[in-house]
Amino acid sequence: MSLSTCKRRPRRRSGSDARVRRFAFALVAVVVVTLTGCPAIDPKQGLATTGSPDSFLDYNQFVCNVEPVLIRRCSYLACHGSVDHALRLYSPGKLRQDDPGTRNGRDGVLTDSEVELNFQSVSGLLFDATATQRAQADLRHLPLLVKPLKAGFGGAEHAGVGIFPAYPAQTLADDAEWQALVAWIGGAKQPSPVDAACAQVFLLMGLRPR
Repeated sequence: MSLSTCKRRPRRRSGSDARVRRFAFALVAVVVVTLTGCPAIDPKQGLATTGSPDSFLDYNQFVCNVEPVLIRRCSYLACHGSVDHALRLYSPGKLRQDDPGTRNGRDGVLTDSEVELNFQSVSGLLFDATATQRAQADLRHLPLLVKPLKAGFGGAEHAGVGIFPAYPAQTLADDAEWQALVAWIGGAKQPSPVDAACAQVFLLMGLRPR
């Protein structure tokens, strides 16, 4: 028997095999796109400043006007609601610092510690920008603004999706949540004592303004 007759003939791939391969390739593509769109892994579990955030950003304004926006828009468990990502956000119903031991369980209001850690993590994205860059909303130096912004407005469309301006707003000027971010980054502060609406936010959370 010759060597050629001993060689196994290549198996002809069936239609089902081809479909399985196409599905596998598609699945890999989805995973790659998803992973590249999410924030980078951060072993420090959330960015933090090298100094006190209170020195350049207002804590009370953050709690009342900024944190609620970021929780609504960015705190999903697959992205910023994960301790493995830079800009880590604790939020009711999602990531908690001590779940299930957190007061009132996973869905309970944020604790003082969770709010403080959110404040530090968000401030970490802005610490390298100068006061002038923050006041001018210079997108080149403010990841918190450029990443969720639609490309048509000069943003990076983080994870392939432009969050701002958010429907039904058609312009950034009409988007109250975007303007809240810009104002806080630019130095907006709550009065002392805080206004009535902000005081109510703290009251509902069982916390006290600074």
